[in-house]
Amino acid sequence: MPDPIGEETIVARISRITLALTALLGVAVLSAQSPASAAAQDNPTAFNTREQFLDAHPTPIMDKVCIDRRIELAAGNYDWNQVLGDAKRSNVYLGAGWYTWEDCLIPDDGFYRQETSLNPDNSDWQTIRLKDDERLTQSAIFTWGSYLDPL
Repeated sequence: MPDPIGEETIVARISRITLALTALLGVAVLSAQSPASAAAQDNPTAFNTREQFLDAHPTPIMDKVCIDRRIELAAGNYDWNQVLGDAKRSNVYLGAGWYTWEDCLIPDDGFYRQETSLNPDNSDWQTIRLKDDERLTQSAIFTWGSYLDPL
């Protein structure tokens, strides 16, 4: 004897209910971020970099080049790394506020000295620095500077 509701109607209802539950579960999973990942999304990685032709054989008479920017940082821990040079500070705590962020590339006798600093506007805090020397194997266009990655 045939079902008065009909098999096709029941299957269609089950499919719609399953689809709705799957969509709700997906929204719940996407909304349940950890506080750390939410903070990282609110404060993406910041860069202070420049592309520039660099000679593989620099000399001290060549010009020093600096790039700087003002940046407002949220309080928290950051990984701070040079680009080109290898100096870094992992998991460094920085207070909330404004900073002057400077990267300088200083030609020397066959290598470049890269000096990086974060100078806080808050006079109670110290300027922090990174410093590294880099020898190039070829003359080419390089990206140099540094980046701050919130943790």
